[in-house]
Amino acid sequence: MPAVKNVTASGARDYRAAEQETRPQAGRWVDSRWFAAVVLALPLVVTVAALRGLTVTLTIFHGSDEQAYHLPTIRQFAAQLPFPDLVHYPAAQTPLFHLLEAYVGKVVGYQLWRLRLVDVVISYALAWAVFYLLHRRLGIRRFLALALAVVFLLSPYVFGDSFRVMTDNLALLLVVVAVERLERFRQTRALGPYLVACLSIGLAILTRQSAAFMLPVAALYAGLAHLDRRLLALTLGAVALVAAPAAALFGSWHGLVPRGGNPSSCGLCPAGNVGAAHGLLSAQTLELALASLALYGTILFAPGALLALARDNGRLGSWPRSSRPWLYAALAAAMLGVLLLVLWPARPGPGSHSAGLIWNAARRLPTIDGSSLVFWILVPLAGVVAVARLRVGPRRLLASAFFGCFLLGALAVRLPWQKYIDPFVLLALLFTLRREDLETPGQLVGLPVLAAASVAYAVILTA
Repeated sequence: MPAVKNVTASGARDYRAAEQETRPQAGRWVDSRWFAAVVLALPLVVTVAALRGLTVTLTIFHGSDEQAYHLPTIRQFAAQLPFPDLVHYPAAQTPLFHLLEAYVGKVVGYQLWRLRLVDVVISYALAWAVFYLLHRRLGIRRFLALALAVVFLLSPYVFGDSFRVMTDNLALLLVVVAVERLERFRQTRALGPYLVACLSIGLAILTRQSAAFMLPVAALYAGLAHLDRRLLALTLGAVALVAAPAAALFGSWHGLVPRGGNPSSCGLCPAGNVGAAHGLLSAQTLELALASLALYGTILFAPGALLALARDNGRLGSWPRSSRPWLYAALAAAMLGVLLLVLWPARPGPGSHSAGLIWNAARRLPTIDGSSLVFWILVPLAGVVAVARLRVGPRRLLASAFFGCFLLGALAVRLPWQKYIDPFVLLALLFTLRREDLETPGQLVGLPVLAAASVAYAVILTA
């Protein structure tokens, strides 16, 4: 029997080698690692060249934070190395990004273009992490995973931050690494990937406080893994342990921002009160997240849903009986969206003129009972999109835990700005993908539309 197994394995290798040899050269190059490396780098390299080696400043939302908070903090840390003061500094975010820039600058120099180049490298690593997660861990075919990683990179609040000294993309990178390792833990029940995930979450919180929503995600993965008591205690202990450094910082700050930071630039802190870690919950940020989910979900998946409906001639009666509860759940979710808007109208916060695409569109349409028509359409639609994607998605734990915990965290963000929620909403939708999604040309229409819209929005923003 072993001999037969060896012959079979050898025959499989020979078949794959012969298949590789008969494939066109172009097809083999597309499947090579170099193709992905070039494609993911191309948008970044072209933009760096267009910005004259990052010596020209790209206009982005909240870009003034670079000069007002992040660069002064990096320079202060650089002057205090190797042990900077982590209690008194200008930025409102936790200090890991600024520490990284300070130490890297010690080697390469502190010219602005060099510090911005660090963000370009971080964004390139983020694009690779999304590609790896989709292809290797979630099983999406290689070319589609690459296309989705490019679309994610081009999304306005990822791409714009790639060319300024900003903290967002480092936190995103660490969150994506944590998700990939949590999925590996789910597949193997091995403790090592879980510990790496917890470490990444701890580092993400030390980069931006808002990444704390990943702590309950990790706890859910452990709690639902059917571990024995010892392993469950170890995993949950790891979650608590990685939260300790940030908790120590918050204790030394007596709040959520450092004592020298500006609480008005902290989405988690009531303005004017540095020490407050509480305040009114923001339904508007939740509503913006739901509206973004509906917008992205419609662009990406509506073409495929319409094609499926056309195949059934639009008859709901042709749907399998097992789908009926999901239909009722979608209707109920849409009604909850309507109720949310009735109870808490979607009103923009401070700086609404630059708070994002959805708020800008909302200002141009009529208002009904305190909420723009944009929100009356998108927020109920978000319930339909969420239920539809969870129905077909093969990884309901990942999609529901990630987006559910993110929505709970969004309630604490008092500044309803699209920058804070946009990349995470897009990630949550990507986590619902199946291998058969976005296969035909008709289903793929949304990808170029979304990429083109992101580029157009960036051009308009910089014009």
